[in-house]
Amino acid sequence: MLVFTKLFNMSYNTDNMDIMTEKLKELGLGDYEAMVYATLLASSPANATYIAKKCELSRSSVYTTLSSLIAKGLVGTTYKNDVKQFIAQDFSALEQMVRKEKEAVERKDSLVQELRKHVASFSRTDVQLPEIVLFEGQEGLKKIYSSMMRQAPMNAVRYFLRDEFVWKPQWEFHFEKDWQDHVERFKTEKKMTTKLLVNSSKEEKERLKPYRTQKASSYRFLSPKHAVSQFAMYIIGDTTAIMSMEKNNLVGIKISNAHMAMNFKQIFESLWSSSKAD
Repeated sequence: MLVFTKLFNMSYNTDNMDIMTEKLKELGLGDYEAMVYATLLASSPANATYIAKKCELSRSSVYTTLSSLIAKGLVGTTYKNDVKQFIAQDFSALEQMVRKEKEAVERKDSLVQELRKHVASFSRTDVQLPEIVLFEGQEGLKKIYSSMMRQAPMNAVRYFLRDEFVWKPQWEFHFEKDWQDHVERFKTEKKMTTKLLVNSSKEEKERLKPYRTQKASSYRFLSPKHAVSQFAMYIIGDTTAIMSMEKNNLVGIKISNAHMAMNFKQIFESLWSSSKAD
C-alpha cells in the first residue's frame, strides 16, 4: 500500500515523525500507540527506556502501549545484553491489521442486511408509512442524494426540479471528476435516465453544454410563472428530497413513500409538459 511505503521511507526527524504519527492515527492507532510504533519504525530495536524518552511518556504508559501493539501483531520482542528490546514488525503486519478491520466492517454490514430481513418480516404489507429524514447543509444533501441513488430501482428516472444553486462557488464539487464518477457509477449500473427542470434564466441558458452532453438525460426550462427560488426537489424511485436554500442555509427533508413520490412525479410531469427545451 502506498501509505505504508511512504511511512517506511521517512527518515528519523521531528517533522517526519509527526507526520508518520498522524498517518498511523488515521489508520486507527491510538495516540500513544501511534507515537510508540512510529518510534520503533524509525529506531528498532529499542528498549522501553529509550521509547519513553523519545515519546515523553512514563515507562508504565510505554509498557501498556507496547502490550497493546504486541496484541495487534505490530510489535515483537528480542533481547540485547539481557535487556528486553522491542522491534516493529514489517509492514505486512500493519496491512494485516487494516485488512482485519475491513473484514470486521464487512461482517457488520452483512449482519445489518440480515437484520433488515428479520425486521421486514414484522412489517405490515398493506400500509406504507412515510419514512421522513431531516438533513442540513451540503454534506447532508450529498449523503441523502447518494442514498437515493444507491436505493433506486433498475431503470429509474431521476426527476430534478431546482433553481440555479449548483452554479454557485460552494457547489463546484458537483462537476468535479470524483463526484461525477460516483454518480455515473450508479446511473450506469441501474440504467437510470434523467429529466431536469430548471429556471429559464440567463445563468442557466449560458450553461447548456452539460445538459446537452449528458447521456440518457433530457432538460426543459420552466416558464417564468413557474420559476422556483432557493428551492430544489429530487425524486428517484419511491423517494423524494425537498430542499430550501433560503438565506443560503440549506435544509431539507427526505420522504420515502411510494404514494407521495407518485404524486410529486405527477406534479413534475405537469410542469414538464408546459415547459420548453430551449
